[in-house]
Amino acid sequence: MKPLFKVILSVLALLVAGGIGGYFYMRQRFLPPANQLVVSRLPASCAFTWLADTAAGRAMPHAGLLVPVQLPNCPHTCYLQFDTGAPYSVLYARPLAALQARYPALPFGSSSPSDTLHNFRFAMGRGQVQAHWVRVMPRGADALPADSTAPFIIGTLGADVLDGRVLVLDYARQRFSLDTRVPDSLTHRTAFVPLAFTNRRVLLSMQLQGEPRQLLFDSGTSAFTLLTSQATWQELARPQAPVHTVPVKSWDKTLTAHTVATAASLQLGPAALPLRTVTYMEGTSLMQNLLMRFSGMGGMLGNEPFREHAVILDVPAGRFGLVRP
Repeated sequence: MKPLFKVILSVLALLVAGGIGGYFYMRQRFLPPANQLVVSRLPASCAFTWLADTAAGRAMPHAGLLVPVQLPNCPHTCYLQFDTGAPYSVLYARPLAALQARYPALPFGSSSPSDTLHNFRFAMGRGQVQAHWVRVMPRGADALPADSTAPFIIGTLGADVLDGRVLVLDYARQRFSLDTRVPDSLTHRTAFVPLAFTNRRVLLSMQLQGEPRQLLFDSGTSAFTLLTSQATWQELARPQAPVHTVPVKSWDKTLTAHTVATAASLQLGPAALPLRTVTYMEGTSLMQNLLMRFSGMGGMLGNEPFREHAVILDVPAGRFGLVRP
């Protein structure tokens, strides 16, 4: 065997081995920890609240979806941001410390919670949730609001709350209802498409401009309709439409969102939902881009397309439904 041929074969072997190793590495990075939530006394039904925000002078009245929760020994109603893009729930250290200072009977253990809390409990409506352990992140407001009616956010409610359950998210009436089965009254007037709950990511199979797409449903991207690649964004954009560019805070990093008008629609069986706008993000890391590639998703859907409707996330049956009025 000639030396050059040996070198080429060696390089190819390294590329193949690296590709296989990279595949399993990325799969491992995409795996969430074991689900720590125990949910009981279903159905859990409550009215959710929209979190308003502004970015670069643009008003966003539906920037976040907040679910009210009640903590033991705490008369103050707190809120968790419902985020199906997060595979597990987290709490915020600074709001917990503020609550502990105001209500010493709370079971956080100290005025400065550590990076993990054990046996954390809260109620959603009549439903009860207990986390064997939950991560605590150093973020959030460090004082209770002077306005007692203003939402006080203590963390994120992730997709772990959906595991093995059914969620009816009625945007039009602002109702959040978690149960073990789809209500009979809704089944006959709902158009369903396949839903995969791989690694606690909500992946929906639907048609976009007549092409099948697998899209991540991320209720944490409330301010945007469809987040996709720059190439798809260019395909879907209306010709000559102006581009709206704003900075967006994603955890502790600032990204740039480019939004443009589109005539594209989503197809859910016989139902068609106009998107109206499409967005791509600038500034995402190589790791985030690789995670998107290895997850198999072609974009992220936020709350906006469904805001005048009710949807059903039937995780046990592997289906996602749009309820007809």
